[in-house]
Amino acid sequence: MRNHKIRRLVIAGLTVGSLTAGGLASTAAAAAAATSPKAGSTLTVPLVASFPNSVFPFYSGAQCTTTNIDYWDLTTRPGLWFGLGNSISLQTKMSPLSVGHVGYAGADTVATVSVKGWNWTDGAGHTQRMTTRDVMFWINMDRAQGKQGFAGAACGYVPGFGEPDELLNAVPSGSNVTLTFKGHQSITWTIYNQLSQIVPLANAWDTTGAPANCAGEAYTLVKTDGSDICTAVFNHLSALPINNSIWNWADGPYRQKSAQIVSGSPTGNDVQVANTHYSGPASTAAHAVKTIIYRPYSGASAEQAETADLQANKLSIGTVDPSNVSPSPGPGKAGHNLLPHMGNYKTLGSVDYGVFYYQFNFGNVHSTWTAPKSQVWVDLNNQSYFRQAMMSSIDQANLIKHVDNGYAVPTYSAIPTYPKNSNNKGVKNTWSYSTTRGKTIMKAHGWNVNTFPDECTLHTANGCGNSQYPIPFGSRASETVLIPSGDTPPITIAQDQANEIKAASGIQMKVNATLTPNQVQADCFGSEQGAWQICGYGGWIFSPDYYPSGEVLFVLGSSSNSGGYPSAEMQGLMADTTTSGNIALNGNNPKYHTSYAQFSATDVPFLWQPTPAGFIEQEKSLVGNPAPSPLTNFNPEYITAI
Repeated sequence: MRNHKIRRLVIAGLTVGSLTAGGLASTAAAAAAATSPKAGSTLTVPLVASFPNSVFPFYSGAQCTTTNIDYWDLTTRPGLWFGLGNSISLQTKMSPLSVGHVGYAGADTVATVSVKGWNWTDGAGHTQRMTTRDVMFWINMDRAQGKQGFAGAACGYVPGFGEPDELLNAVPSGSNVTLTFKGHQSITWTIYNQLSQIVPLANAWDTTGAPANCAGEAYTLVKTDGSDICTAVFNHLSALPINNSIWNWADGPYRQKSAQIVSGSPTGNDVQVANTHYSGPASTAAHAVKTIIYRPYSGASAEQAETADLQANKLSIGTVDPSNVSPSPGPGKAGHNLLPHMGNYKTLGSVDYGVFYYQFNFGNVHSTWTAPKSQVWVDLNNQSYFRQAMMSSIDQANLIKHVDNGYAVPTYSAIPTYPKNSNNKGVKNTWSYSTTRGKTIMKAHGWNVNTFPDECTLHTANGCGNSQYPIPFGSRASETVLIPSGDTPPITIAQDQANEIKAASGIQMKVNATLTPNQVQADCFGSEQGAWQICGYGGWIFSPDYYPSGEVLFVLGSSSNSGGYPSAEMQGLMADTTTSGNIALNGNNPKYHTSYAQFSATDVPFLWQPTPAGFIEQEKSLVGNPAPSPLTNFNPEYITAI
């Protein structure tokens, strides 16, 4: 799941077994018994710069942001729910599906999921029981949309990996759906990265404006050329605005009551209310939070406006700039407030497990924006030495200390550095910060580093490039990075990096911070939306792909490899992390003589950035609220008093 928490509250991914449950649910239950909830209590939370623009829970690449998913996870539960408080493990009681047997049958992998019969409700007195039909609805739509590109395929789609390309069949029977995958897949990968993607979809959504039957199709008969009824349903639902009454249907602890749209665009002025028919644990009928009001903040003054509202005690939960609290005592720990009028709030640190980065646009047909030929920036991005020169010119330690105030950890590969974990063990930071290495690299490849930007001085046919991506004599090393507007720290970090890269490598990185987060999202992750060279949108949380095997980020054609990173070596390494005989993510692959984790550090597919180890501001009066989640989960149903 693409993560854009530009205030760096919680940016996280998951490695299997890296954390264990901390007894959060039992703590919440004890608090519930000791506290009398206040009927009609309201939780007011901020939406800073980025607002939900979709609540259709078959999320395509263009919708795959934490802003959207955090919002609709409260109304539409994923089939398997992972994480609660500090835990990242599978939460069986919070999941509307259960996992049965997963194993091998002949040459294939077979898995069974079962529905528990949770309720759907629209808040107007209508309820329906969840059945296997709702599961097949998602699975059939996934098959129909799998090859429909960034704007149509599910967020977790990766060509040739798992669902739907390797799903041979899905057959409902009673309360079970049996899925058969081609080949012997890793059991962990099957559960954490395949079954975890399934989101049961309400029967009310099986419509094109008139009743349809996507859910009732036999899986093997679903057409994949864009002509299937499931595609027609997807197109219809995708065109409906966020405030359409059809989105009132919910199986989660809350349902949408209202969502404001002005001039065709969502404003973030949204309201959710308790779902009294919720079938899961911590029923909101017996808990404190009856209404969630989302308060949007946008524009250049968004950060200051949110801070002012915190000081006026108008928000239940929020954030401030890291400079407004004392330095972090360590990852996952928060200092104390330095601003006046913050006595009603306490800071809570988050333990993050994810990666932040800027994406390069490689300008090929797999990118969301295919550049015209003979663009120097395309040829530059396709040179590993150029990416390595930029990477070695970034002083992450300085950025963490002076911009993030200690609320971040260094990132140099696709496997998080914190918390410590076996997948990251032994991975070396190949391109650690140097004041001279960048210029040395550029000079060795024919660039005059005594000018700015660096100038190519090679008169050969390919200049400073190669036969596929030639860089002619006289070319300048200059690119532009898109940074969402409306929040100071990411913009400051980008500007500081531009200065560091200039000094250490002679490369010019211009910062464009004029577009809103939704505009940057559309340009970088939509389908042929707008020109971009480097995209600084945020980072990645391994959800719903909880096992960090990386295919969703790096395989050509995957919905989140929007820059078209083209490495065949990387694809081969990832293939070996998903099979039954998979090498460890940091194991040495005999064919490539390196590991997936190490190659992601060495080849620099992304320009790695400090990954937040953040904090939130929370009213001291809140009781039972889970700790900030490593998976960005928001679980107000566990709050027992406000």
